[in-house]
Amino acid sequence: MEDSKLKIIVIDDNIKKTDPLLVHLGLNFKEAKIILKDNAKEGLDFILANLNSKMIILLDYDLGAGEPNGTEIFLKIREKTALLYVIIITAKLIDDIPNKELVTYINKDALAVIDKTTSLQDKIKLVRDSIHALDVRVDCVLEQWILNHSEDELNEPYLTTSSGETLTLKDVLNEIRQQTDLGRKMERNIMMLAVDLLTRGKKKVSND
Repeated sequence: MEDSKLKIIVIDDNIKKTDPLLVHLGLNFKEAKIILKDNAKEGLDFILANLNSKMIILLDYDLGAGEPNGTEIFLKIREKTALLYVIIITAKLIDDIPNKELVTYINKDALAVIDKTTSLQDKIKLVRDSIHALDVRVDCVLEQWILNHSEDELNEPYLTTSSGETLTLKDVLNEIRQQTDLGRKMERNIMMLAVDLLTRGKKKVSND
């Protein structure tokens, strides 16, 4: 199975691996891979090549002369997936970002827009809150269940769609992660099943 380890990706052309932000991310999230990309293309290529991974992206708004800005990169990510959490970090005053771009962040579900003077403590808290949100999201919960299966079980036919397409467990997860039409339908059905189980009067819930 693909590497399921959480990836925290920082795309910024002005920081090094010794930057306090990267150091504190490593100290606070030891189970995650902390990845620095110092230009827009490398960052975007990495994200698009790992769409089936759990990722949180800290994206610099201004990536330098001749480079697309954070909004352009954000939109390219959203063209492929609605599931990744993206935090926009800007050296500008937020009031200086064009209103149209701020509306884009709202409409396309950017997790947050913060400035670079935001304290490390607050940035770490925002990432921690993002990780919690990932942990309770349908595709991530499904992934944890899938990880309990053997590699052989993961590659066996698991279900057949109404159109006759056969999917493995890996295929099911990929469809949901990439938010295809089929993936969105499966996600909705899983949520409806969960609600149905909750409304049948079950009073005890596992603490695990």
